[in-house]
Amino acid sequence: MKRIFKHIPMVLAGQIIGGVLVVPLIYFLINKLYFPYKYNDNVEVYAENYIKKSKHIKVYMYDYDSKMYLSNLEPETKTLETFMVKMDGNYFANPEARYIPFYSPEYKKYFSIMYFDFPKVYGYDNKEVYLTVNEDDMSNPEYGTKDNPIPVLKMVGVNESIREDNKDYDKEYMDSFYRENVIRYLKYKMPKSEFKRRFKNNK
Repeated sequence: MKRIFKHIPMVLAGQIIGGVLVVPLIYFLINKLYFPYKYNDNVEVYAENYIKKSKHIKVYMYDYDSKMYLSNLEPETKTLETFMVKMDGNYFANPEARYIPFYSPEYKKYFSIMYFDFPKVYGYDNKEVYLTVNEDDMSNPEYGTKDNPIPVLKMVGVNESIREDNKDYDKEYMDSFYRENVIRYLKYKMPKSEFKRRFKNNK
């Protein structure tokens, strides 16, 4: 028993050193060395350029169970993604994105509806909707494929709102929704090489 008590102060000291010095140091090094290069920075500056090149297209959204949705055709398709941000001890602070990838016969292209930190919208199946897309994405042959669908960062109903309280037709709300969605898409989802080519190299 004496030997056990003799080691308690050392164990306690180790816990204190680990909790006070080692763990924060690990967080600091990861934040400094890893996260500054993981995502695109200063995206707010370029979000307006992306938004200015937006246009609306009208498509028909098929039934949820149809093979038009990539997640039905290929169940392993990623529909939820969590982005790891600087470590602050709160996992739930990390932003999330939900994806609805589908094929449009009208345009013969694949699209992916993306929602970043916003509730997923239901009630759009078997309805006509307006999709807000970027003109550069639409004209680029590298976009619109199964592996690289065209991002859709805003969707509203044509004849009726697909959100509660007719939010689709609340311009202030939808403008804010779209801008915040664009910012998160540019920051977390757009590849760094693509971001640099489209925005940084064109300053």
